[in-house]
Amino acid sequence: MNYPEPTKQFDALDHARNKVIRANQFQELVIQQYKNAFEDFWGLNPDGGSRYTAQEMQAVLDAMPQSTAIDVLTDAGAFVTYIISAYPDQLPEKYQSAAWEYTVGENGIIVSSLKEAWEKEDKEPV
Repeated sequence: MNYPEPTKQFDALDHARNKVIRANQFQELVIQQYKNAFEDFWGLNPDGGSRYTAQEMQAVLDAMPQSTAIDVLTDAGAFVTYIISAYPDQLPEKYQSAAWEYTVGENGIIVSSLKEAWEKEDKEPV
């Protein structure tokens, strides 16, 4: 025969605390996942710079259907708008627009240069 276990009283504060913790974790996850996808798409290195030259980044974009590339960029812009609205001041500015300068015209997306915010910083020797 099992002994009856005492039941815990409903604790609204404990439930509310757990929901806020989960909401904060979700916010952190959304922002981190976006930053990871951003860095991957643009070929960014953790220590700055890009693993692609401008010509290679251009070739990557040229290799996908232009409608897809434009959709990805448009979706990213919409998602950034959502993040900024839902989580003000949480997404660093350099993640709020493309890592490369580019234009869109009759010939599709034309990449010019990596934005200054993403240039590799030269570290002073210690």
